[in-house]
Amino acid sequence: MLAVYLKSVVCRVQQGGIKSRHCGPVAERISIVAMHCISPIKNGSGTEGVLPMPGSFSDIQGDIFYIENRAPYIMDSGHVHGHVELNYLLGCSATYLVNGRERHIPEHRLAIFWANMPHRLVALEGQGQLYNLYIPLPEFLQWPLADKLRQEVMTGYIALARADHDYLLVRLQRWCEDFQSDNPELKEIILGELALLLKRVSLLGWDYPECAGCGDHLAAPTGGSRLKGAHHVSAMVRFIGENLHRPISTADVAFHLGLHKNYTTNLFSGVMGLSIKQYLQFQRLQKAQLLLLNGERPIADIGFACGFSSLSRFYEAFQRYFGMPPGQFRKKLR
Repeated sequence: MLAVYLKSVVCRVQQGGIKSRHCGPVAERISIVAMHCISPIKNGSGTEGVLPMPGSFSDIQGDIFYIENRAPYIMDSGHVHGHVELNYLLGCSATYLVNGRERHIPEHRLAIFWANMPHRLVALEGQGQLYNLYIPLPEFLQWPLADKLRQEVMTGYIALARADHDYLLVRLQRWCEDFQSDNPELKEIILGELALLLKRVSLLGWDYPECAGCGDHLAAPTGGSRLKGAHHVSAMVRFIGENLHRPISTADVAFHLGLHKNYTTNLFSGVMGLSIKQYLQFQRLQKAQLLLLNGERPIADIGFACGFSSLSRFYEAFQRYFGMPPGQFRKKLR
């Protein structure tokens, strides 16, 4: 296992001195890990030869940017990490369980979703390749993308691009080649080109398979003033993720960042598209979902561990969001 792991890590770059327009030295913002063409080996107890996903609910921000190109594999359990994830399939299609719902991602359709939602690949059709790109959340929040795309992604939807296959594939192949370089400036260039690619893709439109009310229209990109506080929102997201087990409020989030409560409220809702209160409940339900599917912990313990003040409130919120009580959800999806 160690040998496979070492082979999979092509480079880890943590060098300072190269400035970003938004976030300071590269060393303060990202570490970079490259993995290429890893063939997973099943051994009963888990999947060998696969680098574990960085991040968790306690590392919600997702500070590591990396790219991988490998054969897709069916996952034994769900996982979370703080990145915005891009998936692109060649020669196959896949069914994912994301946020408690099965979603089909066809071949040649660039898919984007926030990987903080519990997710796993549950079915494959065909044998092919998978390109994975893991974008740090602070980077994604600062890109000049359409409000609608950002808000749909950050609230649990998968978006499928309508962009031309040949156009996307050429760029994915080039990025994988550049990513093997030891030059950290190339990684910065890839991130910049990714932002421009998503902006270009938005001109052709995105499909939201699970969002019946989502039309073709995308709001205009946010102005610079809306994006200046994106680093604050990233810090809010991290603080919330680390304190889901506590009865925190908007006031607690504002106090942690040293900001005024009203400014905190307006900034968060402007970037994320929902209030801090709504986001807190949403994230508590995501954590509860993950605990229900991975382990035998009693349902009552899960509710309290996710910050719900009573079992009845946990059941009510879970039923409203998932359409079934926690026990039925566990039986149906395991």
